[in-house]
Amino acid sequence: MKKVVLISAFSLALVASFAQSVVINSPANLAGALQYGTASGWGADLLSNVWTADAVMLMDEGADPTDGCDTVTNKQDLAGKIVLVNRGMCNFSLKALQAQDWGGIACIIVNNTPNGGVVAMGGGTYGPMVTIPAVMISYEDGQRIKAEMANGPVNISIGNIRFDHDIATNNRAGVCHAPFGAYPSSWIRKIGDFAFTPGAELTNRGNNIESGCKVTADIAFAPNGGSPTSFYNKSSDGSLVIEVDSTRSAFLEPIDLFGNVPNAQPGKGTIQYSIASDTQDESPFDNAAVSEFYLSDALLSKARLQSNLRDPFATSSYQRADGTNAEYITGFRIPYGSGCKIDSILFFMSISAPATLAGLTPEALLYGWDDADGNGGVTNSELSYLALGTMTFDAAETRSGAVVRIALEDFVTGEPGYVIPADDIRVFVGVRYSGSALPFFGFDEGMDYLCNNAVLAGAGTFTDADAPYYGITGYDPNTGVPDVDNAAFSFTSLNAGLSASLVFSGSCITVGTHQLPDDVAKLEVYPNPTTEVLNISVQLKEPSSKIIYAVMDPTGRTLYQYVENQRTTASEAKLHVDKLPAGSYLLQIMTDKGYKQRSFQVVK
Repeated sequence: MKKVVLISAFSLALVASFAQSVVINSPANLAGALQYGTASGWGADLLSNVWTADAVMLMDEGADPTDGCDTVTNKQDLAGKIVLVNRGMCNFSLKALQAQDWGGIACIIVNNTPNGGVVAMGGGTYGPMVTIPAVMISYEDGQRIKAEMANGPVNISIGNIRFDHDIATNNRAGVCHAPFGAYPSSWIRKIGDFAFTPGAELTNRGNNIESGCKVTADIAFAPNGGSPTSFYNKSSDGSLVIEVDSTRSAFLEPIDLFGNVPNAQPGKGTIQYSIASDTQDESPFDNAAVSEFYLSDALLSKARLQSNLRDPFATSSYQRADGTNAEYITGFRIPYGSGCKIDSILFFMSISAPATLAGLTPEALLYGWDDADGNGGVTNSELSYLALGTMTFDAAETRSGAVVRIALEDFVTGEPGYVIPADDIRVFVGVRYSGSALPFFGFDEGMDYLCNNAVLAGAGTFTDADAPYYGITGYDPNTGVPDVDNAAFSFTSLNAGLSASLVFSGSCITVGTHQLPDDVAKLEVYPNPTTEVLNISVQLKEPSSKIIYAVMDPTGRTLYQYVENQRTTASEAKLHVDKLPAGSYLLQIMTDKGYKQRSFQVVK
C-alpha cells in the first residue's frame, strides 16, 4: 500500500483558519471562552452568525432524563434558548434535532466522560435535518454551567466571535504526542526505544498580527502510586510571527525516555504544552494543551489507558457512513519480542442504543508484516496470518458499549496465543465484525498522530506501522489477508489511535520489582572508589532471561542503561565512568526475580 500519511494540515506553512467561539457572557464568575468540539458536516455553519441566549437543560422521559434521547418533557422551556443536553445513549444529531424541534436556537452537548475533553461529532441519521448550530463542551465545563443555572440565568454566545488578540492550540491535532498511548516499561532499554519530538500548532484567531509567539513543553513522569517528576522543560525561541487567520508550527528539542524514567517502572507520563505571544490573550482557555502516555507492564497500544490501567481509552466510536462494516487495523514494531507471547487483544466497540451488544460476535486478528522491500509501505504480499480469535456476547448482555477481550489462537498450530519468534518484528492488529449489525469501533482522539507523523515523514522514517489506523473493506482473493493494495481507507480528518491493545506475557516484559537477598544474588563493584573503570560481577542463584544494568545519580535519575539479553546465572562487565563528574552513584541490576544495588564513588 502506498503510505497514506495523515499529515497534510500540520506543517510550517501558513494555513487558513477562522474564528469560532463558545463564550459565556454572564454571570461574571463563569465569563469567558470555552473549549468546544464541532459538528462534522451537519448543523449550522458557526462562521455564518452569532447565536446568543440563556441556557436551559433539556429534559425527557428516559432513564437518563437529560440525554435527549426520549420524549421531551419541558418543551415550553426550550424556545429561543441555547439548549444543553448530555452526551450518551443516542446519536448527537438526534439530541440537536430534539432541541431544534421545540424552538431551541442552538444545542450544546455536554460530554459525559470526566477528563474526556471534547470531540468532533458525527452526523448520523438525523444530521441532514439539523439546521441550528451544535457544539460539544467538556464534562467539567458542563458541570460548572449546570451548577450555576441553579442560581440564575447563564447567558452564552456561539458562533463567529473574534477577539483582538487570540492565539490557540488544542490537545488533539494541535500538538505532538508520545509515540504510543501505552508501552511496556521494560522495553525502554536504549536510546531510541521511546523517543519523540514535542511541538505544537499556534493559530491566530484574533484581529491582529501576533509576534513573539512561542511554545513551551513540560514533560513529567509519575510511577504508579508515586508523584510526578519533571524531566523536560523546553521553549521555542519566540521568533514566530503569525498573520491573522493563519497557523504556524513550532517544534522543540527531541526527548528520549531512556535515562529519564528510572528503573523502567510502570506509570503515567504527562506532556503539558503552553503557548504565548507578546500580547495578553483575550481568550486564554485554548493557550494550553495536555497529552498523556502510559508505561505498562504488558500492554502496547496507540490509545491511552482507562483509569483501571488495563483497558484502552476511547473518546469516540466510528462506523462507515455507507451502512457497511469494515475491519480496522493498526501496526506496531515489537523491538523485544523474543521469549514473549501475545495472549489477547483488547478493543472498544459499541452499537447505537437502545440496541445492545447481545449475541454479537466480534473478531480480533494478528497479521505479520515482512517489509521485504524495506520501503515502509505494506502490501498484500507482505502480510500473513499469525493468530486470530472470536468471542460472542451473552444473549442477556445489556450494554451498548464495552471493552472486548479476545484470546488469540496461533493460526498454524491452534495453540493459545502467538509465540513471538524473534526481536524486531512488525505486526498489524485487526478488529472487525462481519454480521448484519452495524457496530462502532473506538478511537482515542486524545492521541492524534497528525504531528507525530509529520515529523517522521519529514525525517523520511514514516512507515505504515506508524499510521494510527487503516480501515479495510476487502480481502486478498488468494490469501485472505486485508487488501491493503486496493481496499484501504481512512476517515476524513480522523488521525486518532485505534482503541486496541496487545496483551503480552513472558520473559520479554518481565522484570523483578523487589530487592534480592545476598543468598539469591551477589553483586560486586570494584575498585571503589574508581577513577576510570568500574568492574561489575554478578552471580545469581537461578538463571535470568536478561540482566539490565543501570547507573543512577543520587536523585534516582538514570544516567546509563544496558541490557544483556542472554539467559545466564553469571555476568562480568566493565563500565567506563571517566566522563562522570566526581561524586556518589548507584549501580542497579534488574533480573527476572528482582533487583540488586550497590553504591560507588567516582574520584578525580
